Amino acid sequence: MSETIDVNELGRSVDPKSLSDKELIETLTHALREGDPADVEPSLFARLVQKAGPKQLDAVMSSDVRGPVLDAIFGRMGEFYESKGSGASRQVVHWHIKDKHRTDSFQTVMQGGVCTVTSETDEDPRTALTMSGTDFLKIATSNANPVTLFMTRKLKVAGDVGFATALPKMFVIPSA
Repeated sequence: MSETIDVNELGRSVDPKSLSDKELIETLTHALREGDPADVEPSLFARLVQKAGPKQLDAVMSSDVRGPVLDAIFGRMGEFYESKGSGASRQVVHWHIKDKHRTDSFQTVMQGGVCTVTSETDEDPRTALTMSGTDFLKIATSNANPVTLFMTRKLKVAGDVGFATALPKMFVIPSA
């Protein structure tokens, strides 16, 4: 692949398995650092994650584009929050994306129909979730079942497990 293409075009028309890890990382880097992450179509990104191989996803989450990918996902999380049934009480969730030598943490606060995200985990959480970067990508794009990951110990939950199982219902997660 001699030129870098738009991540939406990649999701629409290119099989990521036909790309080297480097080419996939370069494409994501271009789209997320040089473009506007809000322009990335969530369903096309979900398709990209679905079609990419596990080693490619591991390579992405081990590269310098990891931060922009996580920032893009968490930066748009509030858009996908579905507040039906949510009360006025403040619900705090800590997300720990942990791989060999790196952990990125985010905090979501859901209250009054609004979900806000920060990279500061400064409040006591109702629940805390810890998973690998690849598993997080799969969950965030509806390409993995969080309950299955929990049962296979790939997703660790601290705090209110019942609340953690309800989290996927609180978000309209775009899928491929």
